[in-house]
Amino acid sequence: MPHQGAGFLKSETALNYETALLECASGSRSAVGQIYAREKAQLRAVAHRIVRDRSRAEDVIHDAFVQILRYANNFDPARGSARGWIYAIVRNTALKMQENARRELALEDDTLNAICERQQTVPNPASCIAESMTLRTMLDQLEPNRRASVLLAIIDGRTHEEIAECLRVPVGTVKAWIRRELVAMRRQLE
Repeated sequence: MPHQGAGFLKSETALNYETALLECASGSRSAVGQIYAREKAQLRAVAHRIVRDRSRAEDVIHDAFVQILRYANNFDPARGSARGWIYAIVRNTALKMQENARRELALEDDTLNAICERQQTVPNPASCIAESMTLRTMLDQLEPNRRASVLLAIIDGRTHEEIAECLRVPVGTVKAWIRRELVAMRRQLE
């Protein structure tokens, strides 16, 4: 970047990241676009250093900007700079993607084809109705937040943190609810 001391004109106006995040918090897509236009190359480099793959780095940037737009109202200038907050989101998104990639299991084509071709049939579908009704009854008897936490985890595949944010309760509470309800339901089904 050229020196911008006395005697040199700035070639572009400075972006006030804090103001841009406030605009993002109010739903402004143009503000997130300004942040993206200004920082895309550097943010992509940060993501690429972590995930070491150009395509995945692009996915990181996309996911991070969705989060920036969604959670801009959580930015607190007392805790750090707006630009630092943006970079932290990109970094954390890249680290999460890297962690998820480690959990993936690579399958050979033959194995994958065998799984796809396998027919999963239930010998007697009517035999599942009683279990299904029992499960539905157990779920209906749960307190609404506990039922929601179980369904969000099992059906939607959400993390404890996402469920806690959705239900506006502490993460530990969500973990306890899910564990207790699953243990209780398992006992009832035995």
